[in-house]
Amino acid sequence: MWCSAVSGAIAACSGMLGKFSSDGSTSLLGYLQQACAAQVLDTPWLDCGYVATGVRVLFFLAMLVSNAIMLNFFVQGLHETDSLTATITSSAVNFVVTAVLGLAIFHEHLPLQWWVGAAIILLGMALLLRGDSDPAHAKTE
Repeated sequence: MWCSAVSGAIAACSGMLGKFSSDGSTSLLGYLQQACAAQVLDTPWLDCGYVATGVRVLFFLAMLVSNAIMLNFFVQGLHETDSLTATITSSAVNFVVTAVLGLAIFHEHLPLQWWVGAAIILLGMALLLRGDSDPAHAKTE
């Protein structure tokens, strides 16, 4: 089941890389553009537009690579457990890691309603997993 959890964490990181590659308003790209503008005085041949585009392309390529790695771990997770367990584990970890990355990297402050909703969703996922491993259900098979 750990492969499914790893795939969920990698999927959250892939989403972060995708945001960096497509959203020009992230603080990281803003910092890059400021640093580039400061270097233009020393290196007039440097075009900050090309640098920003190059960095965004690199983030996009990193997202593609991380998605391939994530799929590899997810398939391994499918071999370790059944598909329901692998899917729910991956989704739950993805959900939590996405929230933590959003807070840590993008400084997204989520309201209490979001956390309550997330807890309810995670509880529902846990109940699905528990219901799937019900011993009475296993005896009938």
